[in-house]
Amino acid sequence: MNFMKGEYEQIRTYYREDFGNTLKMTAWAFTALLLFGFLGGLLFPNMGTGFVERFTAQIHQSGIISSDGSIRVSALFANNIRASMYTLIYGLLPFIYLPALALGLNAILLGTLAAYYTHSGTSLAFFLVGVLPHGVFELPALVLSIALGLHLCAKITRTVQHKAHGVVLPAIHNAVCMMLFVCVPLLLIASLVEAYVTPLLLRLF
Repeated sequence: MNFMKGEYEQIRTYYREDFGNTLKMTAWAFTALLLFGFLGGLLFPNMGTGFVERFTAQIHQSGIISSDGSIRVSALFANNIRASMYTLIYGLLPFIYLPALALGLNAILLGTLAAYYTHSGTSLAFFLVGVLPHGVFELPALVLSIALGLHLCAKITRTVQHKAHGVVLPAIHNAVCMMLFVCVPLLLIASLVEAYVTPLLLRLF
C-alpha cells in the first residue's frame, strides 16, 4: 500500500512540475484534429467511407471480434495496451516526434467516423452511444500515452542537443509509471465497458 501511495504521489508531482503542459497541449491538439476530421468528413463523404472500410478491416484482422460477433475483452485490452506502448516507445527516438503521427491519425479517424455516421443517415446519437461509454476511459488513456511519448521525445532531443546528463532515465521512469498506474487501469475499464456495456446500449437503437 505504501509503495502504491508513493508511486501515485510521484505521478502527481511529475504532472504538476513537468508533464502537465504537454498533456494539456496534446489534449487541445487532439480535439482540434478531431473537429478537423469531422468537417473534412462532412465535406468529402467518400473519404469517410474509405476510413470506415479500412477501420472495419483492421478490427476483424486483429481478432477482437469473435465468431459470434461479440468482443473478446482480452484481445481488445491487449490491442489497446500494445498501441499505447508503441506510442511510448516511439518517443525514445529523438527529433522526429513520431507519437504526433498517432495523435493525428486517431483524432482525424474519430472525427471522420462521426461525419460518416451523420452522412449515412444514422443518428449521431447512435455513434456517440457507441463511443462515449468506453471512450471516457479510452480516449484519456490514448491522449495520455501520446503526450507521454511526445514529452519523452522532447526530453531525449534536448539531452542530445545539449549533452545533458541525468535527464533521460528519470523521464523514462516517470513515463512508464504513468503508463502502468494510470493508462493501463483506464484501458482495462474501457475494454470491459466496450465489451459488456456498449452493446447493451446500442441495442436501444
